[in-house]
Amino acid sequence: MTQSRWRSPVFWGSVVAQIISLGQITGIWSKYGIDTGVVGDVVAGVLQLGVLLGLLNNPSMKDSF
Repeated sequence: MTQSRWRSPVFWGSVVAQIISLGQITGIWSKYGIDTGVVGDVVAGVLQLGVLLGLLNNPSMKDSF
């Protein structure tokens, strides 16, 4: 069974994580009164790792990454 990359939940999770992380890096969240501080930077780093894994994921092969 092959799955389209566009229908992969891992892919869409990485897209959402990238949007959240870009908001943290560019300071968009602080414009809305959300102060994240150091914890926000750590979360942004973790989200970037998730983005990396999501974009490298191959949904057409179940037994490999």
